[in-house]
This record gives sequence, C-alpha cells and structure tokens, in this order.
Amino acid sequence: MDTLGSVAERVDSQTHAPVRWHGGAFVRLGIVATILHLAILFIIIPALSTQLRPLYNQNGYADGYDELATNLAQGNGYRFHADTAPTLMREPGYPLLLAGLFLVADYSFTAVKLANVLLAFLTAWMMVLLGREVSGEKLISVLPALLFLFHPGTLVAESRGGVEVLFGCLLTAFALVLYRALRGARLPGYVLSGATLGAASLVKSTLLFFPAFLLIYLLFVERRAGRLRVVRNVGVMVLATGCVMSPWIVRNYRLTHQFVPTASVLGISAHAGQYISEHLTADAHWVELDRQAARERKQLARDLGYPFKDVKDAYYQAFYSTDDELKFSSFLLHGVIQKYRQMPGLYVRAVRMNLFNLWFAGKTWAATWINVAIQVPYLAFAAAGVIFAWRRGQSRSVGLMVLLIGYLVAVYAAILAQARYSVPMLPLLCILTCFGVLGFRRSALTHAGSEGEVTRP
Repeated sequence: MDTLGSVAERVDSQTHAPVRWHGGAFVRLGIVATILHLAILFIIIPALSTQLRPLYNQNGYADGYDELATNLAQGNGYRFHADTAPTLMREPGYPLLLAGLFLVADYSFTAVKLANVLLAFLTAWMMVLLGREVSGEKLISVLPALLFLFHPGTLVAESRGGVEVLFGCLLTAFALVLYRALRGARLPGYVLSGATLGAASLVKSTLLFFPAFLLIYLLFVERRAGRLRVVRNVGVMVLATGCVMSPWIVRNYRLTHQFVPTASVLGISAHAGQYISEHLTADAHWVELDRQAARERKQLARDLGYPFKDVKDAYYQAFYSTDDELKFSSFLLHGVIQKYRQMPGLYVRAVRMNLFNLWFAGKTWAATWINVAIQVPYLAFAAAGVIFAWRRGQSRSVGLMVLLIGYLVAVYAAILAQARYSVPMLPLLCILTCFGVLGFRRSALTHAGSEGEVTRP
C-alpha cells in the first residue's frame, strides 16, 4: 500500500520515467486558463444572461449575505436590518468578507466577482498541490484544476454573491493540510488542520462534526499504528477548531446565554427540505416550492406571535428579538422531526430526493436536466477512479477525499440539498474524476499492449 510521503517519487508505469513538473509550462497554462476564465465570466456569461437567468441565479446575492454585510459595513452590527435584532441566522465568514469588499470597493458587485475569481484560482492552485500529494501522475496534478475552473457550476458560483466559492476554497485547503498532517504525523500539522477547519466552519458549519468521522476512519479503516496518538492528534485538531471559532461562540452566548457554535438556520433548512420533498411533482419547480415554504414559515411566525420585520418575498424572518429567532428555529426543527416520526416514508423520500438534488436540482426542471448532463460524467469517472485506486493499493490516496465528500453528502441528504450545495465539493470530485480518467487510460494502454503482443510475428 502506498504511503502519502512516497508518491512524489513514483515512477510512471507507462514511461518508466520519474514524474517531473516544469514551471514554465505551468505558468503558460495558467495564463491561458486565466484569460479564458475571465472571458467566460465577464464577457460570455453576461452576454447570455437573458437566456441563463431563468435557469441559474447570477449577478446577484444569495441567502441575505449582502444584507448582513451591508449592515456590518455601515456600523449597524451583525443583523439583517438596522432596526432588527442581532442575528445568528448565518455563519459570519462570508458576510465579513463581503463587508470588507463593500468598504474598499464601494459596494461594487464587480469587486465581488473578482474576489470569487481570486478564490477560484487559489483553489485551483491548492488542487495542484493536493494532486501532487496524492499522486505522482502529471495528469492528476494539472487536469483536475482545469476541470474545476471550467466547470459550469464553478463559473455560475463565481458570477454571484454566494458562499460556495469561499467555502470550496477552505474545504480544499482543509483537505490539503490534513493530508500533509497525516503524512507527517506531527502536532503542528493537526493544529493547522484544526484552524483551517474552524475557518471553514465559520463560513459554513456543515464541516464542524467531521473530526468524529475522521477519528473513526483513522482507527478502524486505515488502522494506523498508535491509537492513543491518533486520538491525541484529532483532539488537538478539535481544540484548534474551537479556538478559531471562539469569538463567534462567545458572541452568541453573550446574546442568548446559550451555547450556539454554528448558526440558527437548521430549523429553516429542515422545514424547507421537508416541505419540498412533500410537495415536489413534475409540475412544481424546486425554486417555487422553496418560496412557498418561506411563505409558510412567515405565517407560522405570525401565528406564534413572534414579531418580525415583514419584508415582501423575504426568505428569512428578521426578528426583533434574538431569543425569538432561536425559539422559532427550534419550533420548526421539532415540527419537522415530529412529522418525520409520524410519516417515516416521507423522510425516506426526503433523503432519496436530497441525494439526487445535491448534485442535480436547479431552479427549474430544465436547469435540473442540464445539471444531470454536466454532473453525471464527473460522478461516473470519480466512482471509477475510487475503484481503480483501491485496486492499485492507493486507498490512502483517495480515502480522505471520499470520506469528506461522503460526510457532506450525508449531512445534506438528511436535511436539505440543491445542486449549488455540491459546488464546494467540486475540487475533490475533480481529482477523483481524474483518477478515473487515468485508470481508463491505463486499461486502454494495457489492452493495446496485450493485443500487440498477441499479433506480433
């Protein structure tokens, strides 16, 4: 079985030559990729905006992040409106980035898109480093970054003010530093991994409980030597994560006198997932059902007597009391759990649909089928890549990426999913996809070589 420290010296099985990377070629390739990427993002997509708007959200903000950032930039604190209570509805990482951009660039949306471009290329560079970490193959080093940069999901995410590009960047950084920590088995590596995990969780908290799954994986799947050392290392990671997240946790406790390490959005997400799975039909678009669920939550808040700012078509209720916000989220979550207990078949349907929605669900059925056409090849080659790697004794090379993707899929499947939620996983998926491409290439060359031996006179 390969160790993570030896892959850089691996000899290519076809050429019998050491793998080498040439800086000049990388620079030229990077320049070409940058020019094409910018042309697509700032020229082609805007030119097609009329055709794309019914299918994909673009040139706008998502999930109220711009409202939070605007109030931060204007000195009103972390809230949706200047006259509503401080909120815990969204994690603070992306609103803080937006607020900084708003202060520097005077609320320019072009600045937001340029920041997304920088984050995407930073992600691509870390993918190159991660590819070198897990494989000595030149194909695994370069091709995944190109597949990521020109994936339609990446380009659409860059064209809007959403959390996906930043979270994907931090997820890739976490995978990279964790692979290096596992290879070196030294405490500083786990401290850095925990700090990166904390930063990612402040952007989107879905990763927060990953260390528990990592511990199980290291103890029972990889079966690394020294179980006490594994427990210690993961414990150090968790401690570093808590230190990075502590300002947000302390702020939330001072506001609510409750331990809230993440955000108060769970009840809303669970309600939206239950409502959509219950009402989705061939004649009902996903986005319209999501809006109907938001209107139902607004009516529920009125019926319960929680005062909130009644903004037309608002997705989130902006309460005048932070305690009311937490109570309403808890009410929604308990209501969803109770309904699933009464109708377990509905929960099975919700999980089954979320597994599909995570990779394919768009605003409309047309967008969904376009997503299917784009994503299925990536997923098929990625699955093949995992199989090829396992057969070649490279399970450690792909195991951590599979664990990360599997963990995130499980979280979303249990609550709520749509295709844009899978965008942050694209860097890891593209690397696995290229393992599949490489596996099929090797199989084809082996088959061709065998035929040559048979027909040789």
